[in-house]
Amino acid sequence: MPFEDYEDTIKKCLRCSLCKWIPQIQIKSQKYASICPSIDYYNYHTYSGGGKIILALSIYLNRLEPSEDLADIVYKCSTCGGCAISCKYLNKLEPLEIIYELRELLVEKGIGPMPKQKLYAEYAMEKHNPYNEPPEQRMDWVSEDIKISKNAKIAYFVGCTSSYRRKEIAKATAKILNKAGVEFQLLGSDEWCCGSPLLRTGMKKEALELMNHNLDLIESLGIEEVVFSCAGCYSTFKAHYPRYRKYNFKVTHTSELFNRLIDEGKLKLKENLKIKVTYHDPCHLGRDSEPYPEWNGKMVEVMPLISIPVPPKPLRRGTNGTYEPPRNVLKKIPGIDFVEMERIKEYSYCCGAGGGVKAQYPDFALFAAKNRIDEAESTGAESLISACPFCATNLKDAIDDSGSKLKFYDLSELLLKSLEDKEE
Repeated sequence: MPFEDYEDTIKKCLRCSLCKWIPQIQIKSQKYASICPSIDYYNYHTYSGGGKIILALSIYLNRLEPSEDLADIVYKCSTCGGCAISCKYLNKLEPLEIIYELRELLVEKGIGPMPKQKLYAEYAMEKHNPYNEPPEQRMDWVSEDIKISKNAKIAYFVGCTSSYRRKEIAKATAKILNKAGVEFQLLGSDEWCCGSPLLRTGMKKEALELMNHNLDLIESLGIEEVVFSCAGCYSTFKAHYPRYRKYNFKVTHTSELFNRLIDEGKLKLKENLKIKVTYHDPCHLGRDSEPYPEWNGKMVEVMPLISIPVPPKPLRRGTNGTYEPPRNVLKKIPGIDFVEMERIKEYSYCCGAGGGVKAQYPDFALFAAKNRIDEAESTGAESLISACPFCATNLKDAIDDSGSKLKFYDLSELLLKSLEDKEE
């Protein structure tokens, strides 16, 4: 969408700073009231969602030229979308969309993305993964005890991170599907990066090239359902791909599939996990997985400086993200004592790994993750559970760096442990 199409949004920011906090009615304590890791770390308004809207307005009015210093501010954001959820409670603006547009503008000007982000984008285009790993080694995580069905109508889209870095998630997912009798195929070296790391850093053209390859491949194989253990891949397919190209297959996160398989009696669980756990909502599985509502209306000026959408524009509040399936799975595992953190679901605090932050600003990413670890510890939980390989990496790094006694498990790992014939 052209930058100018957001003129109404960038002129309506009230400078109220609501984008820095979860909605007031949701606040349970001052300690865990913030929603924006950027403002928590850099402590200056420009780093907030509203601050970036001001930057956009200054550029739009030709009062500010895009520069490397400006880019450094714009990219110090995990694009978690928390600011957008809070803003919509009162002002109904789209700060996250403005941040995306700012990044696209910086890329067009040859200023963005940041150096390490540009490097992983080059790897994604050349090697089809941001880690510069050989494509032919994408399935090296598959062990002999994992059964793959070549012509299955269900495909497991593993994702780059689980294929090359968090292989334990891919293995646990495949073993669970095998135990449930679910036939699935893998796309192997033909599976390319979903494009999420590029899309979030403003490299939309390149991201769409990856998107078209993946959609062409899946459609050519006649696949009816694609399953994801990566929250980033899931939200990119579910919420972002349809903005540019429609498809007919079903998109499912493993937490949704696991929940369904338990209800159908295809996964037999036993009481062998007497532990207290809390759950971290990944931004991509939660608020960012809500599809963008279609709207073909226009902004109508009803009086000077005041315009309204006609017909009313539906808001993407993050409410329809994937929140209950992982919680339902945890509640169904015998022996689990499940407790919630203060900031959950669409008000969840970001782990700090997204939006290119982990690659370019590792100290900032670690800060955000430590904030979340502190909140998890406050519940008295022994283990922290999530459902995203990016969250797994950053939260584990924070646990190690802070000396926390918390243990981390991906939901798939925990579920595998609870099966009757579980493998240690």
